Amino acid sequence: MSEPQSDFGFIQRHPLFCYFFLAYAISWLGWLPSVLAQNGLGLLPIRLPAAAIAAGSLGPVGAGFLLTALTSGKAGLRRLLHRFLLWRVGIQWYGFALCGLPALLCLGALIIVPEALTTFPLSVLSSVLLLYAVRFLFQLFMSPLFEEPGWRGFALPRLQASKGALKGSLILGVFWAGWHFPLFLIPTYSRQVSYGTGPGFFGIAIPFGLFALGIVAATLIITWAFNHTKGSMLLVMLIHASNDSFPLASLFPQMATGDQRRLAMLLGYGALALVLLAISRGKLGYQLSHTMQERGEEE
Repeated sequence: MSEPQSDFGFIQRHPLFCYFFLAYAISWLGWLPSVLAQNGLGLLPIRLPAAAIAAGSLGPVGAGFLLTALTSGKAGLRRLLHRFLLWRVGIQWYGFALCGLPALLCLGALIIVPEALTTFPLSVLSSVLLLYAVRFLFQLFMSPLFEEPGWRGFALPRLQASKGALKGSLILGVFWAGWHFPLFLIPTYSRQVSYGTGPGFFGIAIPFGLFALGIVAATLIITWAFNHTKGSMLLVMLIHASNDSFPLASLFPQMATGDQRRLAMLLGYGALALVLLAISRGKLGYQLSHTMQERGEEE
C-alpha cells in the first residue's frame, strides 16, 4: 500500500474532484480556440481545421494517469496498465463488446421507424459490416484510448467504492456527457461526427440533451460490463469503439441526422440500462468485483 504524499494532501483527500477538474480544464482549454474561431462561435478572426480538436482530447487520459500516479504511485500505475491487458474475460463479453451496442442502436432505430424493418437492405449488410470493421479498428485508437483511462480507469472504481454502482455511474455519466459540451459549439466539427447541432439555443440544447441522456444510459451499460469482467479496460475500450464506429445510417437511411441517431441511442441503450438495473437491483454486478476494485484502486 502506497503512503500518501504530504505534498499532495488535497489531491489525496479529494481525488475525484481533482480528476474531473483537471480533465475538464485540459480539454476545454484545448478546445477553446476552436470554439471561438470562425468555424465555431465566430469570435476570433481565424479558422481552425478539425484536427485542432485534438488539442483537447488528452484531458481524460492525462488526468487519469497523473491522478493515479499522485494518489497510488507506481504500484497504482502498474495496476491500471495491467487492466488494459486483462483479456481473459469470456468470449461472450467480446461478442457483446462488438455487437451489443450496435444491436441496441438498430433496436432504437426500429422503434423510431418500425416500417424500416420491411425495407431492411439485406443486400448492403456485408458492406456495412466491412465498413464497421474498418471504422472500428481506426476508432479504437481514438476516443476510447484518450478517454477510458480516465473515465473507467480512474474515476469509476472510486465512484463505485464511495457512492455505489448506480449513483456512481450516474455521476460519471453526467460528467462524461458534460465534457463533450464545447464540441457542440463547433458546427463544422459537429457535422463531421454527427452531432448535427443547429443555430440558436435550442439548436444546441436539444441535440446535447439527447446526447447526454444517451451517454448516461451507455454509462450504466458499460459499468455493468466493467464489473462483470473484473474491471477490464480492454473490454471497456471495445464497447466504446463499437458505439463510435457503427454506421447506423448505412442500414437505416432515416437515421442520417444527428438527432435521429441520438434518439435511437437513447431508446436502445435506455431500454437495456433499465433492464440491467431491474435485474441487478441497481448493483450492476458490483458485488462480483468490488473487492478487486477496492484492493486495486483504493489506497
